[in-house]
Amino acid sequence: MAGGNGMYSTTMKPSIRLKDFKWILVGIWAVACFSFFQWCYPYHFFYKEQNQLFLWSYDYLSTYFDQPGWLASIVGDFLTQFFYYLYAGATILTLILLLLQAVTYATLRKIGCKPWLATGIALLLATIEAVFHLRFDFKLSSTIALIGWITIIFLILKIVSRRRWQISAVAFLAATPLAYWMFGYHILGRLSTPDWDSEKFLAVDSEYYFGNWDKVVSIVENEAQPSPEMLFYYNLVMAQRGVLPDVLLKYTPNQLGTFYKIGPDTPMLTIKNMNELYWALGDMTFTERAAMMACVFSPENRNNRMVKRLAECAIVSGDSLAARKFLRQLEQTFVWHDWAQKAPKAERYKERARYNNQQDTVALSDNAHFIMMQLLDSNPQNETALDYILCSNLLLKDIHNFKRDYDRYCTQHPRLKRLYQEALCIWLAGSEATEEEWHHYVKDSNVLHKFMQYNQQRGSTDFRGTYWFYFDKVKAPKP
Repeated sequence: MAGGNGMYSTTMKPSIRLKDFKWILVGIWAVACFSFFQWCYPYHFFYKEQNQLFLWSYDYLSTYFDQPGWLASIVGDFLTQFFYYLYAGATILTLILLLLQAVTYATLRKIGCKPWLATGIALLLATIEAVFHLRFDFKLSSTIALIGWITIIFLILKIVSRRRWQISAVAFLAATPLAYWMFGYHILGRLSTPDWDSEKFLAVDSEYYFGNWDKVVSIVENEAQPSPEMLFYYNLVMAQRGVLPDVLLKYTPNQLGTFYKIGPDTPMLTIKNMNELYWALGDMTFTERAAMMACVFSPENRNNRMVKRLAECAIVSGDSLAARKFLRQLEQTFVWHDWAQKAPKAERYKERARYNNQQDTVALSDNAHFIMMQLLDSNPQNETALDYILCSNLLLKDIHNFKRDYDRYCTQHPRLKRLYQEALCIWLAGSEATEEEWHHYVKDSNVLHKFMQYNQQRGSTDFRGTYWFYFDKVKAPKP
C-alpha cells in the first residue's frame, strides 16, 4: 500500500505542475498582449472606431445579411465601436484572442492532442492573429469568424462517434481549408511588423480630435523630424492658439495644408485631414465637402467621425434639417448617442458661426488662398485664417502677395508678429521704401537693427530661424 501511495504521488505531481504551468503561460501571454496594444500601440484602435458607423437598428443590421460571414461582421463591428473608450480596445482584443485560444485548445484536445501540444498550438494561433491586428485595415470580425469556424469543428467532433478514423477524417477535412485560409491568404498577405510611423501620426491625429492639444504639441516637439502629417496638426493647434507665426520656421520644410488639393490622386490621409483645416479656418462649405469625400473613401462609405463633422457643419450653418439627418444616425449608436442629443444646444457652435463665410460668391475650386480671403472679408478678426493666409505666402516666398494681404487685412486690425515684421523688411528693402514707410510698417526697433546686421553677413547660420535666412537659404514648397 505504501509503495502504491508513493507511485500515486509520483505520477500526479508532474500533471499538476503541467496544468499550473499552462495557466501561467496563458496568463503571461494575456498580460503581454494587453500591455503591448494598450501602451505601445493604442491609437490604431481609435482609427478603426472612427472609420466605421455601426447603427443599432434593423434597417442597418439588415445590410449585413447578404454578406458572407454576416454574423461575425455584426459582432465585430458592434464591439469595434467601443474602441473609442480608453482601455476598451486592448481589453476587447485580448479577450477575443483568449476565446480563440480556448476553442482551439478544446478542439485539439478533442482530436487527441496532448495538453502541452494543444496549449502551444493555441498560443501560436492567437499570436499570429494578434500580429494581423497590427494592420490598421484588419477587422475584428475576421478573428471572430475564425473562432466561429473552429467552434463548428469542435461541435462536429462532439457529435461524431469516437472512432479514431472518423475523428481523423473530420479533422483533416476541417483543417485543410482552415490551413489554406490562414497561411495562404492571411499570413502571406497580412503578416506585418508594427507600423510605428503611422502609429505616431495617429497619436497626433487622435489627440487633436479628442481636444488634447497640449499632448499634440508634446508628441510633435519630442520628435527629431516630425512627419508632414504630424506638422499639419501641430500648425492647426498653434494657429488656433494665435502663435502660428512664432513657430512657422521651427520646422523646415513645414506643412500647413493650404497647398493641398482634393482629387483622384490625393492620399487618403490628406483627404481625411482636410476637413480639420477648413473647420479651423471657419468655412463650413468646404469642411462639409472634405468630410463627404472622406466618407466616400472610407470602408463601405461609413465613418462616424465624418458623420459627426457633417452634423457640426449643419449646426453651425443653421441647416436644422441636415443636422437632424446626421444626428439621427448618431443617436442610433451607443457611443455617440448622448453627444447627438446635446450638440444642437452647444454654445461652441454658436461661437463658431461668427466665422463662417458670408460672401455671396460661389467658389469654383478648393484654392485655399481664395477661401481665406472670403473668410477674412466676412470677418477680419478671424485670426486663424489671417495667420494661415500670411504664413502660406511666406512659405512660398511670395512677398508681393504677402504685402498685399497684409495691407488688406492688417490695416484696421494690426498683426504685429516678428515673422511678419521681418518679411516686411524684405519688401521695404526691395521697393526702396522711404524712411516714413519703414517707420510705418516696422514697429519693432530690434527687428530693424537685426536686419541691418543680417545684410552685412547675409546667409549666415547665426540668423537661422529668421525669415531672412529662410528666404535666402531654404527651398520653398511647390504650391
